[in-house]
Amino acid sequence: MLTTLRIKNLALVTDITLELQPGYNVITGETGAGKSILIGALNLVLGERADRTLIRSGSDSCSVEAVFDVSRIHAMLEPLLEQNGLDACQGQQLFLKRTFTSAGANRQFVNGSPTALSVLANIGEWLVDIHGPHEHQSLLRPAAQLAILDAFGKLDRERNRFSELVRSFDALAEEKRAVIVDEASYAQKT
Repeated sequence: MLTTLRIKNLALVTDITLELQPGYNVITGETGAGKSILIGALNLVLGERADRTLIRSGSDSCSVEAVFDVSRIHAMLEPLLEQNGLDACQGQQLFLKRTFTSAGANRQFVNGSPTALSVLANIGEWLVDIHGPHEHQSLLRPAAQLAILDAFGKLDRERNRFSELVRSFDALAEEKRAVIVDEASYAQKT
């Protein structure tokens, strides 16, 4: 669950922090009230490509920070963080930050660790579904379907063991390729 969204220098927003409470939260307002800015900011911190024209007039940079309570998806998220060399969640909270400048610099962080935009986008797929016209939904992605099914079956231990076996198999396959290359070069030398 998204618990905090902080936006600085995005579109018309100078600096705003939105605190969400457990349960159902609704954001309403007239056309032009800024609801789309909130959705746009959330998309940015979840890995969407940045449009430099969104930086607030008179500012050189923009940033969006989000805090998620990941207690319900912790088992699925931690291996993803580990595979990408990112710090583990502290207190079941995931911290995301995205900054970009009018000069073209783009930086993103997960739990304080710098990361690639593609990694941020991959993590974002596990966190939020934003439904609008012609938007794809996570239930259409086979990986999401499998993760939901595994979570329902409480198969975390089996899933982790299988992942370990796949990594071991890949390591052995790499060793085999190295041996075959060494044998071929040895045969050419003799």
